[in-house]
Amino acid sequence: MDNMHVNDPAVIISQACEGGRWLQGYVRGKLRYDPVFPAAQTIISRSPLPIMDLGCGLGLLGLWLHVHGITSAYCGCDLSDWKIAVGNKAAERLGFGNFKIEESNMCLYPLATPSIVCALDVIHYLPPDVQASLIKKMALAAQDGSVVLLRTGVRGCGWRSGATLLEEWWTRWCGWIRGGHLNFPSLPALIRAFEAEGCRVKHQPLWGKTPFSSYWLEITAAHSTIVSRIV
Repeated sequence: MDNMHVNDPAVIISQACEGGRWLQGYVRGKLRYDPVFPAAQTIISRSPLPIMDLGCGLGLLGLWLHVHGITSAYCGCDLSDWKIAVGNKAAERLGFGNFKIEESNMCLYPLATPSIVCALDVIHYLPPDVQASLIKKMALAAQDGSVVLLRTGVRGCGWRSGATLLEEWWTRWCGWIRGGHLNFPSLPALIRAFEAEGCRVKHQPLWGKTPFSSYWLEITAAHSTIVSRIV
């Protein structure tokens, strides 16, 4: 490994992922330029709660956290067997314990409480009724003491919403994502859905230097005394 990159988390993780140069390049770029990883790290680093990552793909969030010394138990679920295999193997190669990705539908995955429940860029793949059911499930977890970290593209965000749709069509064309719906919620409707279940919602744009309509939500019980923000 090039000495100038020996302490670069994106390089460390990408080189642990078996799948060829394209996959390693994708992982490296994703970790370097997507602000969701440091945003989640800021909040998760303040809590010893276990992490449950719904629709986790390669488990990049868990790998990122472990590289940064956050070794809370990480359990992800996904439906893509090859992504599960790559992520678990990468964690094994890096010597990370408390790391596991399982094959499961995120809507049916049991949520341990209290925990930190992450759903990053996945709820828009669900049809309206299933999306509403998962939102209620996450809200109930928040009521039981969990912290829910959610990022999603939203409707009504001008040209950014259009760019997000184009990106989703590309992921299908190249085979990265197979199937699923394109059901982006509006931000006000998403906030109302959680607040109707007795939750408090903090929200802010989280698209960084990307063209996408990504918003970040931190959901806790309305009566919770937990206070955190992205710094």
